Amino acid sequence: MIDIHIFCYGSLKKGHWNHHFCKNATNIEPATVCGKLYQLPPGYPALQVPNDSILLAGIKDAFESAQEQYQENDNGDFEFKIYDGWETVHGELVTFSDPEEDIPPIDKLEGTPFYYDRILIPVRKADGSIIAAWAYVMHEIHFSARRLPDGIWPEKPLNQ
Repeated sequence: MIDIHIFCYGSLKKGHWNHHFCKNATNIEPATVCGKLYQLPPGYPALQVPNDSILLAGIKDAFESAQEQYQENDNGDFEFKIYDGWETVHGELVTFSDPEEDIPPIDKLEGTPFYYDRILIPVRKADGSIIAAWAYVMHEIHFSARRLPDGIWPEKPLNQ
């Protein structure tokens, strides 16, 4: 089986209400991406990324997505860059060993492809290495959303 990596920046992170969707994760580590992070009125975040960061887009089944991610990482023909006008967004790189079991419930939670889209983007791990991982993004952000310029959601730690 091929591992699949998801960049999580919101309610799927450790300590948040949807983290139970990551119960089968084989690894969770800090990571960053290039993007813009927003707080939506219902209280959860949305990520936008520059078009130049998108390695692959379009919903495919979880196994095919894992294969494509593996090929992108094997080729290594991409770079991590913070583009002008974009920021560093902080989150977690979550690794699953059974994409066909673990990804469909997350796709459903994220309303893919009608609410969030799952795309493949470069992710920088805490050790500085770069990997291609899937992330859930929102292309159109509602005008009432609030930008989080520090690239961290929530703005205050949970224990405050």
